[in-house]
Amino acid sequence: MNTDHALATRLAPKPMPVPLSQPSLRGGTLLLVEDSRLSSEAIRQMFRGSGGRLRRAETLISARRHLSLYTPDAALVDLGLPDGSGLELITEIDRKRPRVPLIIALSGQPELEQAALEAGADRFLAKPFASVAAFRAQLAPVFFQFRLGTDQPDTPHPDPAALRDDIYLALDLLSGERKGRDRAYALQFVAALARSLSDPELASAVYDARTQGRFAPLANCLQQRLRNQPLV
Repeated sequence: MNTDHALATRLAPKPMPVPLSQPSLRGGTLLLVEDSRLSSEAIRQMFRGSGGRLRRAETLISARRHLSLYTPDAALVDLGLPDGSGLELITEIDRKRPRVPLIIALSGQPELEQAALEAGADRFLAKPFASVAAFRAQLAPVFFQFRLGTDQPDTPHPDPAALRDDIYLALDLLSGERKGRDRAYALQFVAALARSLSDPELASAVYDARTQGRFAPLANCLQQRLRNQPLV
């Protein structure tokens, strides 16, 4: 071998590794912490074309398992989860080292935005999602492909199978033997579902259940929505 060439090869500058602050160059991973399958499928649709991977956790416990194994490039955290508040998780993610480059709080309650930012979120995204473009703009700092625009429809299409799953879950929670946390969580879950569907009748039934303890009309309303869904 030519010794001059070998020496030049050893001394040549090595390519710099892609820093964690630029995960968009290598695809990246999005950790979605979301209990609603309907919302999760909408996010999955909007995330297509990012060049990255989406991993979902439905609970705080599951999310913590993910975070013990890897550091995602972005985390979307719903604030209302079956085993606690997403605010707790956001605080934990914010303190994790290396820190997740982008933490976004999700909620159908815009009044929680300040609390989410104080917990450590970088951004707040209200549900239901305004448009594909607005969603992608939130993730664009991490997922480079989203800076190039989108040719998708302006709003994601609701997934009928996902909606049925969410309604079944709500009915199970409302009719379960345990009250307390299950009932409180069920009402929060159905309220978010009503907002996502722009369903004032369902929202009114949730309000009556909260203020008057009338759970039977709410269950009937959910069962009617279930009957209206196509079989899948």
